[in-house]
Amino acid sequence: MIEKILNYVLMFFLLSIVGWTVESTYRSLGETYRARKTTKEKKIINSGFLYGPMCPIYGTGGLVFSILLVPFKKYWWAVVLLGMVFADIVEYVTSVLMEKLFHTRWWDYSDEFLNLHGRICFKHTVYWAIFSTVYVYFLAPLYDYLISFLPQDVRYIMLAVIFTVFLLDLFLTVRAVADVQRIVARVDALRTNVSLASEYVRAGAAGIRSSALAKYDEFRDTVAGAPDRFEEWRADISSQIRSARAQIGGETAPDAPAPSRGLQRLLKNYPAVRERAAKAVKDIEDKWDEIKNKFQQ
Repeated sequence: MIEKILNYVLMFFLLSIVGWTVESTYRSLGETYRARKTTKEKKIINSGFLYGPMCPIYGTGGLVFSILLVPFKKYWWAVVLLGMVFADIVEYVTSVLMEKLFHTRWWDYSDEFLNLHGRICFKHTVYWAIFSTVYVYFLAPLYDYLISFLPQDVRYIMLAVIFTVFLLDLFLTVRAVADVQRIVARVDALRTNVSLASEYVRAGAAGIRSSALAKYDEFRDTVAGAPDRFEEWRADISSQIRSARAQIGGETAPDAPAPSRGLQRLLKNYPAVRERAAKAVKDIEDKWDEIKNKFQQ
């Protein structure tokens, strides 16, 4: 029983590495192809959530396939259909759990054909069908064959080394995720603040500039704190907007700390997070410009 559990855990890590290799290669080739048509520099893509060469979702999918799918290997059609169902469940649940844990939507397939809540989609379901078939008829037998040559002591050593590296990687990644959470929360708070100002002033405008000015003065005296702090508040909002826009773009703003490499990596690997933050900043800038322009007429 212990040996079986050991094999499953080792399989999880090895499949995570294989999945990372395949996905990173696929994305790197796509980036290289796009770079040939532009002046962009060709880069190797480090795909996935972690720093190191692991995508745990593939390891999780492999374990599910080993336990629930391999028994149906005599029926290829069952492997394909059940593989799609089981894999979609894994991806959907993973998306929900990551959003609950880190308060951020890490991928969004809302623009893809036949998607469910933006968490799974038809295209990736087809990919999972291919992966499940390759796994059941090639990877699982190959793993069983190769692992039979490794003494149990060697397996324990391998598992200890991989698990130690995995924990260190996870620690560093969680630190980077904290940076992502901070900037997303900062952008959301900033949008709320500016939206409040915009709606408060707009409520009194009704096409009459004097009424809008009255609301603007009222906002200045109440919501923003006090008249003597109002200009400082406006300057701070403008500075926060510039800082948020720079960090999302992976740049350094004069009045903000440089974005960490971990933050830049996660924003690059998960465009849904970056696009959501960038869209929020654009919305903030539009509302802020509206407020400023209203009183420069």
